[in-house]
Amino acid sequence: MAQLIKKENITIVTGIYKDAQGNEKKRYKTIAELITMKGDDGSEYQFGEMWGPHGVTKFNVYAQDEQQNNNQQNNQQQNNNQQQQGNYQQNNQQQGNYQQGQGFQQR
Repeated sequence: MAQLIKKENITIVTGIYKDAQGNEKKRYKTIAELITMKGDDGSEYQFGEMWGPHGVTKFNVYAQDEQQNNNQQNNQQQNNNQQQQGNYQQNNQQQGNYQQGQGFQQR
């Protein structure tokens, strides 16, 4: 079973103000939580939730090389889908031209 390693808050600076002594202070807002887990195989992974005006958005964190691999796989899948769609459209056009040609010959 996966094991929780740590939870961290993700905050942003929403403003700057001066306290009673005139010191400049920053106003922070927590916008998300980042969770680090250890999987059954011993590998660590991260995910979290971001809170906004439209609700909660879940996200995953990938190492740069993992992200590049995922992007390459997604790009390959998109290219394959585009090729298949192009071939399908081309086949339909060829069939349509052939049928039109037959109709013309029968007149």
